[in-house]
Amino acid sequence: MLGKFQINRRSVLLTWLLSYLAVLLLPVIMSVIVYTQSSKALENEINQANQSLLMQVREVMDNQFEAMERLNFELRWNVRIQQFLYSDKYQLFPNEYLYDLHQITQDLLLYRTSYSLIDLFYIYLADSNKVLLPDVYREAPFAYDLMHKSNTFPYSEWNRIVSQTNAKGFIPMDRIDEAGKIRSTVAYVSSYAIEKGKSSATNVIMIDQSRILRAIDNMEIFNKGHVLILNEANQVLVSNSGEGENLLRDFPFDQEMMGSNVFFWEKDGQNYEITYIQSDRSKLKYLSIIPSRLFWEKAEKIRNLTYMSIFISLLGGIALTYFFLRRNYIPIRRLVKTLSVNKEMASSDGYNEFRFIEQAVDHTLVEMAKIMSEGKKQHHILRSNFVGRMLKGKLNEQIPTVESLATFNMSFVTDDFAVILLYIQESASFQNRIQEIGSADPQQLMHFIIKNVMEELAAQHHQGFVVEMEETLVCLINFSSEAPEGRMEELSRIARDTQSFLMSKYHLGLTLSISGIHNGITGISQAYLEALDAMEYKLVMGSKEILSYEEIRQSAAAEESDTIYYYPLQVELQLINYVKIGDFEMAKRTLDDIIERNFNRTFMSVTIARCLMLNLVSTMIKTIIELGDIQESEFIQNPRRIEKRIEQLTTCDTIQEMQLQMTDFLEKVCEYTSNKRQQNIQQSRQRMMDERIGQIMDYIDANYKDSNLNISMIGNHFDMKPAYLSKLFKDHTGEGLLDSINKTRIAGAKLLLDDSNKNVSDVAGCVGFNDVNAFIRTFKKYEGITPGKYKEMKEE
Repeated sequence: MLGKFQINRRSVLLTWLLSYLAVLLLPVIMSVIVYTQSSKALENEINQANQSLLMQVREVMDNQFEAMERLNFELRWNVRIQQFLYSDKYQLFPNEYLYDLHQITQDLLLYRTSYSLIDLFYIYLADSNKVLLPDVYREAPFAYDLMHKSNTFPYSEWNRIVSQTNAKGFIPMDRIDEAGKIRSTVAYVSSYAIEKGKSSATNVIMIDQSRILRAIDNMEIFNKGHVLILNEANQVLVSNSGEGENLLRDFPFDQEMMGSNVFFWEKDGQNYEITYIQSDRSKLKYLSIIPSRLFWEKAEKIRNLTYMSIFISLLGGIALTYFFLRRNYIPIRRLVKTLSVNKEMASSDGYNEFRFIEQAVDHTLVEMAKIMSEGKKQHHILRSNFVGRMLKGKLNEQIPTVESLATFNMSFVTDDFAVILLYIQESASFQNRIQEIGSADPQQLMHFIIKNVMEELAAQHHQGFVVEMEETLVCLINFSSEAPEGRMEELSRIARDTQSFLMSKYHLGLTLSISGIHNGITGISQAYLEALDAMEYKLVMGSKEILSYEEIRQSAAAEESDTIYYYPLQVELQLINYVKIGDFEMAKRTLDDIIERNFNRTFMSVTIARCLMLNLVSTMIKTIIELGDIQESEFIQNPRRIEKRIEQLTTCDTIQEMQLQMTDFLEKVCEYTSNKRQQNIQQSRQRMMDERIGQIMDYIDANYKDSNLNISMIGNHFDMKPAYLSKLFKDHTGEGLLDSINKTRIAGAKLLLDDSNKNVSDVAGCVGFNDVNAFIRTFKKYEGITPGKYKEMKEE
């Protein structure tokens, strides 16, 4: 049935036939590709899932291992343990050794409550061969029998591990639980540093493997494989099956684990898929071993599904190809016959029906659009050029103005004209909106918006023609014959409405200047010059204002005699001094007062304003030079930053902008100088305090033999209240003043006790104690023994 259609090598019918055949063959080809790639895809998918589960296990396990390391850290830096291991205390006070052992076991009891995930931990002391447990300490052999005794873990092996001087890491270890059962654990062993010949000690922290295996139960269900956790020496810390440990006995770690995290391994004629990851925190390795046969079970299902999809694709594709070819081609053929009446087709080479229709329609539309576009473009450019020449007073005298106006479809209602000049402030929000739209020329789009808004507002009662002149928009207003006396108010209304509308809708800030009203075509250029002059006063009046030439002229006439500005020398010196001492509030108040007194009057000429701006900038430069070491501050580490600051100040468009720039600069300089002064004051106070504490210590050394020496006596000597003196001494030295007096007396007493001719009572009186019992109590408090015992030790 398709034979009656004219088919040629360029016909859309042939194209569709080939397309449908491609669609028909695509499922077949894809099925073959799916079949050939399925095993690899499944492998990658399972490996990724396996690796993801391994990462989850790693995160859970790392938290538990991190708890072990955190407990080890707290044990190592426990004050009692540090003092026990590294101080020389027990050479003088051997009786306190057992008491301190008991105190440490009490601290370990608190740690056991805080770390509920830790199943067992203890500290092995090499010098005394003891083991410190929570709430109790034992001899090492007894502690081993109680916690570890088993045939697989002898006492010699345990003693070798805990006696190492540089051990740190995770190892497998067995322990005996409360029920007497042997449990496999992961142990974190960390030895203490040896200092000054002290014997070493070792922390042992254990978590049962059964607790860890709960986190990998889900992974075992997922892939029916083996999951293991290894330490840095490739020892098996945790395994979810004994078979997994047997597999690793001959595993070449150095060879296989140097490259990818996923690789294949063969052992005893069976292939395995190996996945491993390493923890950055604990440096442990997480290993998954999956038999390869699991992959091919799923691949067999994919192969059967592929055969079925090929058969269905071929059967359905043949029927659909015939149906859609017939249905889609008949309407196209009819349309081609209709359009070919006025267009000759090259039958010799054949033709494409869609291409023929497209060319016929596009040719007509393109020609029409080109004619209309060129006409509008040229008309707009020529009209803007004509209005610009009128504004500059450069009309061609050989061509009558009336003819030129008619050419550009322009007509003036009256002979009264005015000019509004528009200065556009940069707007970040508008630029962001333009970028979202994707405009190729944001500047042109912005001018287009302003032109349409301005002309529409002016057209409410008058006529407005907006043109671009030297990157500035100028609006020529031609007044209507209505209400001649209110035309200046009309100009102000048009300017205000334009300014408020563009700000509210497009976030565009405008500064507008308004000329006076002039008569005739020749007056247009005068109005343009007046608008330019008024825009100059943006420096004085500020941005986003409406500047009227008539109002500025009247204000200038009223204050013609006032041609100077307020900035006396003493005010400049005050500003410099405030900056030097870092008083930002007073410096800002002085700057604001200068600006207010100069610019809050009715008029100030642009020339005088620029002189004042330069003078203020000069003051800032002089202030920076006199500060000298301000180069040390962070915000002026690069000298180029000062130059940029000065450039920003000198290029400000308005006084308000310059005031903001100078205020920000003042704040940064004042902040630096204030911090410098505070630092100097604190250093001075610290030196005075060190001197006073030294004087107090000298006074104690000179008068400790006086029994009347106390805090009140020292306070009277230094003319200070006793309570304040005591607090001051405590805050500065960390020790109470009374403790310092007693320690000085005890030190003197020890020297006297070395003399065998004096007894304890004589020594007590010599060092300022009236009561010998008070002397004995104080001596025992600081030395741990009575004076008599101390004297006996010296005599021996």
